[in-house]
Amino acid sequence: MIRVSNNFAKAMEFTSFKKKETVTDDELINAVLKFETVLEKQTGVIFHCLVRNFKNEYANVLFVTEIDDLKNLEKKIMALSEAQDFFKLIDELSIKMTFHAILKDDFEVPNDFSCVEYGTFSLKDKNENFTLLKISEDIEKEYLTTFENTKAHFIGSIAENRFSEVTMGKTLGITKEICFGYFTYPFCKPLLEMADETTMELDFWYLIA
Repeated sequence: MIRVSNNFAKAMEFTSFKKKETVTDDELINAVLKFETVLEKQTGVIFHCLVRNFKNEYANVLFVTEIDDLKNLEKKIMALSEAQDFFKLIDELSIKMTFHAILKDDFEVPNDFSCVEYGTFSLKDKNENFTLLKISEDIEKEYLTTFENTKAHFIGSIAENRFSEVTMGKTLGITKEICFGYFTYPFCKPLLEMADETTMELDFWYLIA
């Protein structure tokens, strides 16, 4: 895990993958640590960490100052040996990379989180973007921030009518418990009602490096 600055983040890359069967966790983590030594020198990088879920999948979580920084990094990083050594350990067919424009002003990556709730969805009515952000603000104010466990939250834009909701929490267990409270808490139900259920994907990831 590296933190280069405390600048406001306007974009996040979330890239999930599986390691090759012959690769150990220690080999993967060591490769990530070496990869971070060059990543932290790149323009726009604010924060990076490696997380894992209960499906033996891993994910790079990278925050930057502008969405264009992600596009530039993708081209530049591939030429670096530290990055190539890391990528050699990954099952290429399992890679899923998404860029997220953070739809929140002055978003700061928290210092003391250990897990990430990562959900993606589309809206039933793609013209309800403004309503989505207002509902997200209500959820954050009236529900999420009432828990000490909640460290950060935002809605991200991935593509046309494709969004993400990301919550960073203190512990995995409490973060999951809070998330499932969406089904009963009145300020959260509007988000579930406006999302297209057939497009919803949700998982929980814990920090490992």
